[in-house]
Amino acid sequence: MGKYQPIVISCGVKKRYFIHLAYDGTGYCGWQVQNNGDTVQGKLNFALSRLLSSPISTGGCGRTDAGVHATDFYAHFETDRELDEKFTFRLNSVLPQDIRIFSIIPVHEKSNTRFDAISRTYEYYLHFEKNPFLRHYSTQVHARELDWNKIYEATAMIPSFGDYTSLCRPSEDFKTNLCDVTEARWDRVVRPGIAGDGQDEFMRLTITSNRFLRGMIRKIVGVLILIGRDKLSIADYKRIVEAKEEFPFGISSPPQGLYLTKVIYRDGVLEGRAIDRSRKPVEESQSEEEE
Repeated sequence: MGKYQPIVISCGVKKRYFIHLAYDGTGYCGWQVQNNGDTVQGKLNFALSRLLSSPISTGGCGRTDAGVHATDFYAHFETDRELDEKFTFRLNSVLPQDIRIFSIIPVHEKSNTRFDAISRTYEYYLHFEKNPFLRHYSTQVHARELDWNKIYEATAMIPSFGDYTSLCRPSEDFKTNLCDVTEARWDRVVRPGIAGDGQDEFMRLTITSNRFLRGMIRKIVGVLILIGRDKLSIADYKRIVEAKEEFPFGISSPPQGLYLTKVIYRDGVLEGRAIDRSRKPVEESQSEEEE
């Protein structure tokens, strides 16, 4: 076990906690535990079980796909062990460098990181020049090929669709493909370059909704890029989505440009208060992100 000894003091009653974390998804097969490779959830379960000397299983606020990142993610777990003020430090110490724990939050026994979230925000990054330092964190496109006015026009339509059947991967897990998208916009981001004296320039899509469907954001980005390249008209795009039809070609942008960047919870959840269950919980998507 090394110098980080397991915690064996029991308080007799199981308590629930939220874990606020971030991760680089490059080396993982996604968030959710799988049999075919490393996952963020698997690493977290193993680290918690090691420290608490008891099998621990976490739940997450979403299920990101292989290669997708999260700068704002929440997981929950239960334990009857006492957690002291150094537990966050200990957990960070046994986790790999690509997973960072910000805090561990005591919550009400019925709080759930997935169903108590009322909105999620994802961002997708595009860059325009070959850059070995960005290949795992953004998707390269050729700027000269894209008509950004058309992309902006098509993006502005996204919140009005309501039903996103045409803009997700088929899944039997969902009872409905309705989403309440409240924000969809592009902006330009410029940051100091990692190498040399230059700057790295990106176009960033920000999209916020109460829920997301399987592959939804990556498919949206793929469709918008086709529109920007004049390979799909805005009229056809609007018609296909409103008719809930399949696009006539496979579309999905790569995973590495996608980040979960904000999760908002019902009032009182992060303060440990009892939750108002009078409203039906938000049915959350699979993942790309959920993918």
